[in-house]
Amino acid sequence: MPDIGLLELILIGIVAFLVLGPERMPELVSQVGDTIRHARRWMGEIRHQFHQETEGLRSEVSEVRDALSEGISTMPDERSPKKSGQGDAADTTDDQTADRK
Repeated sequence: MPDIGLLELILIGIVAFLVLGPERMPELVSQVGDTIRHARRWMGEIRHQFHQETEGLRSEVSEVRDALSEGISTMPDERSPKKSGQGDAADTTDDQTADRK
């Protein structure tokens, strides 16, 4: 929607009053109000219908999200260091000594 300030609205009202005259001005304001009410009602109905249509998808997405969050919290931490006697540290030490020779 265009960004129309108070000054612009007053200017539009004055021009409309000069063009249409005081006899037809109330009729125009009434028609504009009816059109705006109709458009808002129509948008509300579309929004309501959209939410109804997507409700099933939203519930499925929330179920998958919950299942994933439960699965992630019960997964073992793969980033923990290996607890074997010879790990990656021994391999890097051997590589360093080989480079020095």
